Amino acid sequence: MISVNPLTRTTPLRGRDHELRTVRDLLDAARSGHGGGLLVTGPSGAGRTSLVERAVDESHGLTVLRARAAPGEGRLPLAGLHQLLRPALHRLPRLRPVQRETLTRALDTGDPGAPLPLANAALGLIAETAAEGPLLLCVDDFHLLDAPSRETVAFAARRLTHDGAAVLLSARDGDPDRLAGIPVLRLRPLREEAVLDLLSDASREQASELAAPVAVTLARAAEGNPRAALELLEGAGPEQRTGAVALDQPPRSRGELTDAFATALAGLPRATRLALLRVAADPHAPDPESAAPAELADWDEPDPTEPLDHAAPEPADPGSGRDPASPDRFEPARRAGLLTDTRTRTDLAHPLARSAAYHRASPAERRSVHRDLARSHEAAGDDGRAVWHRALAAGAPDERVAAALHEQARRAVDRGGHAPASLLHEHAARLTSDPALRGLRLTDAARSAWLSGDPDRARRVLARVLPDQDTVGPGHVEAHTVQVRADLLRAEMDLRSGVAIDAFQLLGPTADRLALSDPGAALRVLLQAGEASCLSGDHERFFATARRAGDLVAEPPGEPDGADRPWDRLVLDYMTGKAAMFQGRHREGVVLLERAVEAADRIGDPQALVLGVIAALLRGDHVRTRALAGRAASAARRTGALTLVPQILEFLTYAEMWFGRLSLAEGSAAEGLRVSLESGQDNCASHHRGALAFVAAIRGDEDACREHAGTALAQAGEHDVGLPAGLAAWALALLDLGSGRTSEAAMRLRALARSGPGSGHAAVRLLITPHLVEASVRGGVAVRVNEAVETFASWAEATGQDTARAQVMRCRGLLLEGEEANRYFESALDLHSSGYCDFEEARTRLLYGGHLRRSRHPGRAREHLHTAMEVLDRLGARPWARQAREELRAARGSTATRESGGVDLLSPQQLRIARHVADGATNREVAARLFLSTRTVDHHLRNIYSRLGIRSRVELSRLVGP
Repeated sequence: MISVNPLTRTTPLRGRDHELRTVRDLLDAARSGHGGGLLVTGPSGAGRTSLVERAVDESHGLTVLRARAAPGEGRLPLAGLHQLLRPALHRLPRLRPVQRETLTRALDTGDPGAPLPLANAALGLIAETAAEGPLLLCVDDFHLLDAPSRETVAFAARRLTHDGAAVLLSARDGDPDRLAGIPVLRLRPLREEAVLDLLSDASREQASELAAPVAVTLARAAEGNPRAALELLEGAGPEQRTGAVALDQPPRSRGELTDAFATALAGLPRATRLALLRVAADPHAPDPESAAPAELADWDEPDPTEPLDHAAPEPADPGSGRDPASPDRFEPARRAGLLTDTRTRTDLAHPLARSAAYHRASPAERRSVHRDLARSHEAAGDDGRAVWHRALAAGAPDERVAAALHEQARRAVDRGGHAPASLLHEHAARLTSDPALRGLRLTDAARSAWLSGDPDRARRVLARVLPDQDTVGPGHVEAHTVQVRADLLRAEMDLRSGVAIDAFQLLGPTADRLALSDPGAALRVLLQAGEASCLSGDHERFFATARRAGDLVAEPPGEPDGADRPWDRLVLDYMTGKAAMFQGRHREGVVLLERAVEAADRIGDPQALVLGVIAALLRGDHVRTRALAGRAASAARRTGALTLVPQILEFLTYAEMWFGRLSLAEGSAAEGLRVSLESGQDNCASHHRGALAFVAAIRGDEDACREHAGTALAQAGEHDVGLPAGLAAWALALLDLGSGRTSEAAMRLRALARSGPGSGHAAVRLLITPHLVEASVRGGVAVRVNEAVETFASWAEATGQDTARAQVMRCRGLLLEGEEANRYFESALDLHSSGYCDFEEARTRLLYGGHLRRSRHPGRAREHLHTAMEVLDRLGARPWARQAREELRAARGSTATRESGGVDLLSPQQLRIARHVADGATNREVAARLFLSTRTVDHHLRNIYSRLGIRSRVELSRLVGP
């Protein structure tokens, strides 16, 4: 029987909304003159006492009779009844003499006498109390009451079902026999979210940091028990809470309930305790009922230098030590309620019982159990678990075990992901005596933590990598190699979550140190340096880094062309291909990037596939971008490389946007933003916010666009990352363009085309070209676009992508007039027919239809405008659909000329202004509605009067009014 001091064990209520409603319904029934009873059950620490306390706190308008059972008073007859009825004893004179005498004598002497008279007298006193007003009778830990009190309270509880009395009892799991017939409310395990909230509250109250992955581990170890979660939190040290040091397995707990379980365990036979230790160390061990720990009889005495968790262990007793093989060794634990049996295994009944059974055993006992478990797993063919237990059995550094554990960590990636691999790497480091080799293993632990999406743990583990600069390990591991790997990981994390150019500055000297001794590692350093400079938009530094990579991998005559180094060839083709693209050598870049795509496809691991995804996107192959991104995301999720997922989703989002699949693009960006924030990758989050702003701009959701773009620009500005800044600025320009603010869009795009490091990017400057041409032409803003169009055309021809080539034709059509422009628009539509992007084709039809309408071809214009309107409506591109609708309305009513007074001579912007003016809006109101300046509206209105040959608003209303 496990019990703790009822005055100090209250557990905060989290996730108990249903239970609270049930208790409140019980109280409300009593207030309304009815009644009822409720028995709250659950395991120790589930919150039974908290629920009873909450009921007392909310018992406004009720008289409360309550008892809180204490283990020490269970041997005192009627102690519980005396505590319960004491506040009502002044009502004894109202009872019949025989009842009054029976109850008085029993409470004074502790002699219950015959059960029925006492129970009837107690019921009479409670009924008298309820007659004065609503009553709450509650007993916490009913099962700990002395036997006569239990019988009497149970008798009364079954009969107080009306008369305005509510009975609330709590007891451990398993209904006591004498409470049969009373409704039962069992406290189920809490949902993980509620336990996490509880842990967060507790750590905040203690002013201690608790890393999210650590909180998840503690919540799962608590198995939904709130008190267990709090005591597990108490058992975690400061470094364990932050994730710098791995939690014990099983996690250690501290608190009254843990102490109560330890006391119960101490009272069991030694054979039973050792069997429970084995179960606690590995609940999934093969055949725990029959596999006897052979070494437990002759376990070593504890090392006096090793701290013990309790008093000195019992001396070895060969006679009792062999007894764990007995099939009855668990029976005392079952009788004490410490075990639960299922069809497949025997396990400890409470998470804190597992912690107490393991951590209150001596270190020597634990080592002996782990050796036995290692043999059991080896016999079962589970080498992974066997190595883990061998490691836990090691009381001192052991390179053989450490090497096996390190190798097992590498294999664990495919089975369980990088999170468990990080723990294995860290434990291998603990068993490593050589400082340099230990530093390498800690670096591997940090890298796995980073890839698993736990950057805080990665940084804290990395902070422990402090090799002696003069040491060389037995495996010829030099200290500077450790430093290089640690620097590379720090730079990679800076690249995704810090100031990008800082990563570049860190990596440059590192590559120099590695160039002669390890060219392959140096190339990977240069890859990260190149990504850092490219992300910041500092392309000159990127070009220089790509040249360094080419010089590094330059092969002496007669050597194979990198066939035996596929990763090196992938990195070199990727970097030099990207540099060629950004420098305008598009055909060369396409060839190199295609080779990078094929190499990434062959290598197949998530990090290689990420490079392949970027290469495919840069060469305009959006179909392969989607395919490789999907494959990369699946591989990253399978191996637990969660840090890579938001990076992959960046490029999947771009591909979906290129296809005009707004819902898919939005879904990818939203998921990418969530995972970026969860894994601490602020720069990735900026990418995804920029993408969400872009989608919102196409849909005309101005508030969402400005919110996402503003956040992305602010974050990008802090971290000096040009690519997300460029994407966010592009989204704002697109918002202006869709809303008819063409001159504002043109100015934004012109600034973006001239942007430098930290505010723009070569890819953005290339891809904004179609929008820049459209905005400058429609807005009447003088922007030099011919060079940009030729650069875009060169890229489009090199990639061979029909949608890009169609955009080139559209740009040329916008820059020309008459039939010559028509030919380019028709060529654009021919190319769109073999492309994949409905959105871009609809925009081409919209622009072509507007051109035809103004060229006095309303019939042909209507054909294209109607198609554009339907497609844009279907895609949810509301601003563009509205433009198509306005153009179509103008084309339907327009055979007009200047002489006939028609409005077909007006541009879409002028037509919008004219309609608002015709509706009676002032120039200032029109400016506010269209987000223009009043001066711009005045200018347009003068041009409208001139084109239509009118002089007043009245005449304008006659022409364009309803």
